[in-house]
Amino acid sequence: MSETPAPVKQNDKSDAGKDSAWVTIETPFDTKGVSAFLDDVERLFRINSQLVFEDWQSLGNGEYSFKAKNLSNDKTVQTRFMATRQGSTLMVTYRDGLKTTTTFRLDPNPGAPGGLVNLTVTDDYSGTPAEEREARIDEVDKSLVQWGHDLRKYLLAWKKWAWVPGWKLYMRRVWQPMRPMARRICYMLIIITFLEFVAFLMVFIIFWLELDKYFG
Repeated sequence: MSETPAPVKQNDKSDAGKDSAWVTIETPFDTKGVSAFLDDVERLFRINSQLVFEDWQSLGNGEYSFKAKNLSNDKTVQTRFMATRQGSTLMVTYRDGLKTTTTFRLDPNPGAPGGLVNLTVTDDYSGTPAEEREARIDEVDKSLVQWGHDLRKYLLAWKKWAWVPGWKLYMRRVWQPMRPMARRICYMLIIITFLEFVAFLMVFIIFWLELDKYFG
């Protein structure tokens, strides 16, 4: 396994003989900022670039269902779950599959100023007997580390660009429902368009300077 950058720490023990795996990310927000972020359960899951959603439904009273292709193990996941908040912790309890819970927990970051916090995401499999986990090891979710990277990247972008008019609306209404491949294509198109604009602007400036010399 490749070394993980410092802002994202992992304990990847989601094999057949272990109960859980966790990843901890440094966030650019304090408890209040990330706590509000945890309120949007659908966004938390859709940020995971390893999940290609076919369906997502909010069933009310904190209950949801979804169907998605997990690119990390090439399996289709279809399950219902209950999301419950207790202070700075969000717990997702699954009704189907090997995974028992996914927990999002906020903790103070002692190495950061201004009351910034870390976000720890833990996948727990203890509700499934060890023998069954061993037999169905190919269904273990291997997307947790990438999910951690995706969450950190999203939070950093939110911190940097949220002030731009229309950016929040774009991220929630356009970017969030996109499939991971569509997001990458959209990003490439934005970069290409920006480079084309810069090239056009340079040509225009050169033309204007030369035109000014001609008339001068």
